[in-house]
Amino acid sequence: MSKGMISRRFLLAVPLAAAAVSATSCGFGSTPNPNQNGNNGSEGGGKGVDVFREAWRPVNHLNPAFGGGGSPDSTVMMAMMWEGLVIRDPDDTQNYLPGAAEKWEISDDGTVYTFHLRPGAKWSNGDPLTANDFVWAASYFYNSVELGKQGDKNPVAFNGSATNTSIKGLPEYFSGTTTDFSTVGIKATDDMTVEFTLTAADYRFLDSLVRLFPLNKASVEANPKDYWMPGKLVGNGPYQLASYTQNASATMKRNENYWDAKSLGITTREIQFNSSGATGMMVTYDANEIDLFRVDGDPSALIAGRPELEKELQAAALVQYKGLQILPAKNPLLLDSLPVRQALAMAIDREALAKVSPPDVAGPSWVPSGIAGAEKLTAIPFDADKAKQLLSEAGYADGKGIPQLHILTYASMPALEAVASMWKEHLGIDTKVDVQEVGVYSNMLNGDVPEDWIGVSFNYQAPTPFNMMKYGGFPNFQTYVVPYDIKRQIFEIQYGKDKAKYSPAEATAKVQQLTEDNWPDDYKKFIDLMKQAQQAQADPAKATDLATQAAIAFADTYRWIPLLWAGYTFMVKPRVKNIKLTSYADNIYTLNGVTMDALS
Repeated sequence: MSKGMISRRFLLAVPLAAAAVSATSCGFGSTPNPNQNGNNGSEGGGKGVDVFREAWRPVNHLNPAFGGGGSPDSTVMMAMMWEGLVIRDPDDTQNYLPGAAEKWEISDDGTVYTFHLRPGAKWSNGDPLTANDFVWAASYFYNSVELGKQGDKNPVAFNGSATNTSIKGLPEYFSGTTTDFSTVGIKATDDMTVEFTLTAADYRFLDSLVRLFPLNKASVEANPKDYWMPGKLVGNGPYQLASYTQNASATMKRNENYWDAKSLGITTREIQFNSSGATGMMVTYDANEIDLFRVDGDPSALIAGRPELEKELQAAALVQYKGLQILPAKNPLLLDSLPVRQALAMAIDREALAKVSPPDVAGPSWVPSGIAGAEKLTAIPFDADKAKQLLSEAGYADGKGIPQLHILTYASMPALEAVASMWKEHLGIDTKVDVQEVGVYSNMLNGDVPEDWIGVSFNYQAPTPFNMMKYGGFPNFQTYVVPYDIKRQIFEIQYGKDKAKYSPAEATAKVQQLTEDNWPDDYKKFIDLMKQAQQAQADPAKATDLATQAAIAFADTYRWIPLLWAGYTFMVKPRVKNIKLTSYADNIYTLNGVTMDALS
């Protein structure tokens, strides 16, 4: 096996290498932090230079075994308290850096990953961190049967165990088919080495390890219900929980036994939990009580009339997609007519949409600019004249013969109303924004629509990892490209009158057969390329090329109509220096290398 530095850019964006990859790094903060040598608040340098003040949405628990039951921001805190074998690179969304593991190798076929822990790695209490801590944690996280007995939370492990099916023997263990964890492909080959065996190469695997935390067995067994609470927590992450009041506040202190503690000039993180949204957080921000918060909603409205704050409004990479998805209907017009779909896409002024949807920006393709390779997809222009021509050539001049279109959504959005107006203005097509309660929306999305209904649905995607393989694999809405009668059959099997006729396995097989037998040719081309890309994951360059070809092939179908791109937006005080913002849901910024001016 050959070796290569992990700092190389994985343009494939599949974190697999044809050859074994060996990685070493000193973490995000490779440049010495000025705060580490006499610039902490307690040693001079001014008041508060080592204290970082944040506001998040309320957090009701911090148990990583039940990440699905916590608020979204609980995942951010947990990623500070524990650290997985690898961490995401804040400077390169396609790359992974060493975390608790100093280096790793990947077998030539991409099915065996071998991780070597950092020499001298410790828990926050000073105990040695070993490979068995990762193995035991995995047996705990993936034991859905035992976790389910706690009954008060959803037993879905923080690391996404319900979907991590590529590890040998894991699906059987997670489902409870077997209780013998030794049958799972996660082993400690010695005190410092963890080995994972997969059933096949999987581009998602390194990303799943970001949140596969180790656990201190003695701490968990002594405090099974609240081992994460202050005074009981034993973690290996950069910060540890010093105080916590549910839905009110928390304090975190730097873990002096963390391997990269010297790059953390911030010794204390003071957290306010605020349930009143961006408006409420802005009040505390204006009062100089916090240094940063993530903005939900329209940031321009938040700072309207205050141009001096524009520099404090900062955005991360654009990796989120918002658009429209063609839905099956008894009238096959939209499913069958490519020119009509093209006309709809070209009649949209995306710059105008962005003006009514800040902080989103115009999104002319279904792969956002923050994804490596996105530039290879052709941007859809706003060309009303061309759109009219396409519609006329398809036999629907000025929209005549096209029934009222519906835009199905679960919430009212100015951008969708704007699209409806544009289709009426430029194409003569009467369009209604159809806002439905979430349950009704879901049923309609899955085929339960009136026979005279025809339209599209709002579609939002924010995947991790941020790569072309993930985006290329995203149009897995396989049942949305089949004819209406087939979609209705699928709905009845999955949710309706035919559900009792099939076992879960039989229903899955039946639905898969119905979809594959009825895919249109353009969608089959996309699926074929994606399958080839997945099969080629041991060859990053080849897999990258195939995934990009698949993305282009799907774009050419116009079965998704892109509207906007988005990323996370933050308010950041000027005293905060060198912070790296990301659009990762569980690690939205890193404090490695951050310095702070004194509080005024």
